[in-house]
Amino acid sequence: MDTETLIKPEQNNNRTYFIVFDTQGKIHKINSSPVSELTDDTLTQIESTNPICKKLLKGTASIKKFGIIWDVVKEKWDISRRSSTLVLESNNNKLLPFIFDTDKEDTEIFVNIFYNDGTAVIYANRDKIKNIKNLSDIKEITTEETDLLDIYITKQNDPDYLIAIIKADPLTLFKWGKQVVKLDSNITNNIAWQKVSMYTKPVFKNYGWNLIASENQVPASGTNTVVQTSSNEDKKNININVVDNKLTITSMLDKQHESYFEGQRNLRIIVCNKDPDNFIGSFNIPVDLLLKHKSNTTIIDFKWPAEPLLLYKNNYVTISTGEKNVR
Repeated sequence: MDTETLIKPEQNNNRTYFIVFDTQGKIHKINSSPVSELTDDTLTQIESTNPICKKLLKGTASIKKFGIIWDVVKEKWDISRRSSTLVLESNNNKLLPFIFDTDKEDTEIFVNIFYNDGTAVIYANRDKIKNIKNLSDIKEITTEETDLLDIYITKQNDPDYLIAIIKADPLTLFKWGKQVVKLDSNITNNIAWQKVSMYTKPVFKNYGWNLIASENQVPASGTNTVVQTSSNEDKKNININVVDNKLTITSMLDKQHESYFEGQRNLRIIVCNKDPDNFIGSFNIPVDLLLKHKSNTTIIDFKWPAEPLLLYKNNYVTISTGEKNVR
């Protein structure tokens, strides 16, 4: 059986190759010399001394079986064979912070703290992780440590001041895409959530978290603008159409409306059914996309309600929704 072991080349045969790949980890080109100009913003070029590049150039190995992954040990991109086994490993014990109120879709691991419910919901972005790790699927998980995904709650911006630990189970997390953790009463009764930070070991690059009162109730906020959406209003500056769980967001805004957002990076939309007490889900729209006066699509992980009510923090933006279409 022909086996292709990805090993470091010997010192006297350390040839450098240049690999062009896209955001999905798909290899577009392998050259012995660098590409002077990339034709697309989604493409990246890296150097590699991996001997498999020679076989791929000669056609003795199939490029479809390989892709680009982020090597957490070497902290760089490199070429590797596609697999269905997720290897969880960390290159050091230095903790990485969870970014508060960031876009869930930009992270590999995200946590919602529902403080009135006393629960934490941990989400794994399987599609993003498959791309980063160059996996065809996630069917198996291997790790030498059981606590690599554990979440450390600390005093705000002080990883050395440990308050509590949320135990994450990799098998549950990657089988179902999320894990619900019931928080100990000592945690829920004594923590001031607005004054904590979260950290974890650097298995992935991007982590985020958010704070919500309850899964069934939107947290009250006097600065939220409540918009009763309508499909026949044409004077709104943002329109949202829904097909299944795919949102098409059409913005009438451009760079001259940048002041509308007062430094916001994302416009967070909270979706309710009929009234604010019936929380359904939420998603973020990057402000830079809204200012391009064009349509963008995003995928949501919840069912869009028949009578949506949208909550968001902005006094200038107006939103309408088209009809919900289900194929």
